[in-house]
Amino acid sequence: MCCGTPRASNGGRIAVLFSPSSSSDAPEMYTLLFHNSSPGGTKAIFRGNDDKASNLIRDCRRMDLRIEKYGILTSSTTDPKSIPPLHNFRLDPGKNADKKLEFDLPNLDLGVSDTGIVGRQVTLLAEDRALGVGIVGYN
Repeated sequence: MCCGTPRASNGGRIAVLFSPSSSSDAPEMYTLLFHNSSPGGTKAIFRGNDDKASNLIRDCRRMDLRIEKYGILTSSTTDPKSIPPLHNFRLDPGKNADKKLEFDLPNLDLGVSDTGIVGRQVTLLAEDRALGVGIVGYN
C-alpha cells in the first residue's frame, strides 16, 4: 500500500530513471520495467514519460543499458563507466513509433542477491551520454 491507495504488484521490477542533465531539452524521466518471460528470458520495457522522451529514444541509433554492481545516486564523483557493470546490454531502439520499447534480455535474477538486480543502479546511455540513472525496485 502506498499513500493509502492499494495497488497489486505485477511481479516485475521497476527502475525510474531521471535525467542527469539539467538541460531543458533533456527529458526528465523514463520508466524501465523488467519481468521474466518465457522461455528463460527477461523482457525490459522502456517508456518515456512524454513525447520528448519518446522522440529522443526513437532518434537513438544505439543505447546501452548498464546494471551496475554498485552505485550511489548522490555521488557525482564516480563515473559509472569507470567500474565494470554487473550487466551491460547493447540495445537497438530501431524506428518504433510507440512511446514504449520492448527488449529481450537474457534471464536476469529479479531478486535481491549477489546476482539480483533489485537495489542496483541502472544507467541508460545513448551514444555514450547518460540519458537516465535510477535504482531497480519492486513493482
